[in-house]
Amino acid sequence: MPRPSVIPDVLLRLEAYLNEREVAYWSQPEGNRDPTIPSTPDGKVNVRVLAAAIGLRQTQEKYLYSNADLSNLINLMAEGQGLLPIRARLLQQAGDKVLQARLVRQAKDSRAASQAVVEAQAAQSELLEKLRDAVAEIERLQAANLRLRAQLDAMDAGLHIRIAD
Repeated sequence: MPRPSVIPDVLLRLEAYLNEREVAYWSQPEGNRDPTIPSTPDGKVNVRVLAAAIGLRQTQEKYLYSNADLSNLINLMAEGQGLLPIRARLLQQAGDKVLQARLVRQAKDSRAASQAVVEAQAAQSELLEKLRDAVAEIERLQAANLRLRAQLDAMDAGLHIRIAD
C-alpha cells in the first residue's frame, strides 16, 4: 500500500507560515517594508531557510520546487514582497541565453548593415562618376550643337563659311 502524500501537510504548514509572514510584512510602516519571507542577499527566495522554518527535512525541500501548488504559493508571496521567485536563477540563465542570442543576431545584422552601407557608398560613387562623365559629354555636345547652329545661321544670312578639316 503506497504511503500517503506529505504534500497536504506541507501545504497546511506553508500556508500558516506565509500568513504569519504576510501579517508581519503589512504591519511594517508603509514605504519602509522589508521582505519577511527568507531571502538571499541578491533578492531571491531562500527555499532552504523557508523549508527549515516550516519544519521540513532537507530531503523534503524538493517539494517546494517540484510541486506547483507549493511553489506558486511561495512565488505569489515573494513577488508581492518584491523578491524574485523560486527558480529565478534558472529563469535568469535562460533569459541570459536569449539575450546573448539576441546580441549575436544584432551583431550579425549590424555587420550586414555596415557591409550594405559600404556597398551602397561604392555604388553611389560609381554612379556619381558616371553622372559627371555624362554631364561633361552633354556640355561638349551642346557646345558643338551651338557652333553648328551658328554656322547654319550664318549660311542662311548669305555668308559663305569654309570649314577647315
